[in-house]
Amino acid sequence: MNASTESSNNAPTKGGSKGVPKVRPNSQQRNSRRRTPEKGPRIRPLKDLFSDPTIKPRRSLLGPWLLERGLNMVFAPTGVGKSWFAMAIAAAVSSGASFGHWKVPEACRVLYIDGEMDIADLKTRFLSIVKASGGDVDTIGENIFLYARHDQPDDDRHFPDFGDTEHADRILELVRHHRPHLVILDNLSTLASVEDSNAAEAWNPVLEVLKRIKSAGAAVLVVHHANKGGETYLGSSRIPILFDTVIRLKPDTSRLGIGSSFLLSFTKSRMLSEDANKTFNIAFSDEKWVWDTLVSPDVLELVRRILDGEFETQGAAASALGKSPGEVSKMLKRAYTAGIITQGEIRAALEAARYERDESLIDDSDF
Repeated sequence: MNASTESSNNAPTKGGSKGVPKVRPNSQQRNSRRRTPEKGPRIRPLKDLFSDPTIKPRRSLLGPWLLERGLNMVFAPTGVGKSWFAMAIAAAVSSGASFGHWKVPEACRVLYIDGEMDIADLKTRFLSIVKASGGDVDTIGENIFLYARHDQPDDDRHFPDFGDTEHADRILELVRHHRPHLVILDNLSTLASVEDSNAAEAWNPVLEVLKRIKSAGAAVLVVHHANKGGETYLGSSRIPILFDTVIRLKPDTSRLGIGSSFLLSFTKSRMLSEDANKTFNIAFSDEKWVWDTLVSPDVLELVRRILDGEFETQGAAASALGKSPGEVSKMLKRAYTAGIITQGEIRAALEAARYERDESLIDDSDF
């Protein structure tokens, strides 16, 4: 770290010259100072857990899914907009501004670790993201700490490898020094050396260091690549077991050429949230974010009932739902665009329902 970075490590204070809010230690950090270290495993009656005043509900850092001490992952194919999305989250969490419909209760400190992008590109992108966030520029500038591989001296040999067990202590020292509420790793392929990405045991060092960051009191958002098909993440099926939330970004073919645009859906969510059943159409263009709910629970219900053979035609579905045929067509188009069903699958389900009706009308006594 250079001298200017070290000098900016102090938490922003209330009433500062630029009105930057005070960033308080998170609850895990506060609780760790209150508890007396114990030897051996902690095993206690459930009633003691209920009455323990030091254990508080995890507070939200962003919306219902990004909670303090949470482990989260977002994955997408190359070029879809993973970094734009991660930077927007950093700007929102650090400023206290919302991102889409996700609210931020208060400004928090963010440590953004980048392993790939040129520092000039990072500067340009963050400037655009900050303008789009609607948050206070000074607050964001104070609360985001950027640790980028390509911002280090040429002779630096200390940039961490999250896949190397010998680097774990160095990473934890970095986290404890800056005391972030959120650590963003962009992206895993450039920050962690994994010999065989499909071997479960090869990911052990990465997952272990993520658990240690959580124990230090910080939430983590891991940015990762999708596999060749784009439907799931790159690597072993063991990877998401540790995470509270896994978000998939897919290319939005309806908005090609419009800045960065993608479809967002949750492939895993431990939190009870309506967002888990929705797909969002999100675009970033002209320094502005545009959100739209692409697939609502009503669309999912329509698809389910068609696949269950309840309707023989789209007109029958419209009549049963109290909607016009045009509205049903639009709902199905959203499902096609989101990739949850194909037009051929819907057509086949309707034909199957008609076939079942015709079969039921045949009287066996005629044979």
